[in-house]
Amino acid sequence: VQREALFMKSERHAAEAQLATAEQQLRGLRTEAERARQAQSRAQEALDKAKEKDKKITELSKEVFSLKEALKEQPASTASSEVEALRGQVKALQEQLEEAARDHSAVVALYRSHLLYAIQGQMDEDVQRILSQIVQMQRLQAQGR
Repeated sequence: VQREALFMKSERHAAEAQLATAEQQLRGLRTEAERARQAQSRAQEALDKAKEKDKKITELSKEVFSLKEALKEQPASTASSEVEALRGQVKALQEQLEEAARDHSAVVALYRSHLLYAIQGQMDEDVQRILSQIVQMQRLQAQGR
């Protein structure tokens, strides 16, 4: 009876140790999942920002084009102050367009460099692991739809 009690006690301790290990692993996995969610959120925000800038560039291009066309259609007898005002407006819009295009190019270049590093396998292991988790989560979401 005493042997059996000792055996049961050692079995209980072993089970408790396994439970503690499993709980610790679960906490670690939950932490990793939260980091992956945060990384995905930041990536989505950056993507949305890039799309927004691209849309703004398109709008500014259209506005510059329409102002240039309006300027061409102005009769010669129009007051020179109006023409100068339109030219100033066109110049300001062109500068905004160029700045937006530079910003957009910088964002695209950053994404390309991250992708290049990922392809070459030069990314930090934590970043690679998080990206893999993001891909898995997207696959699961796609399968759930």
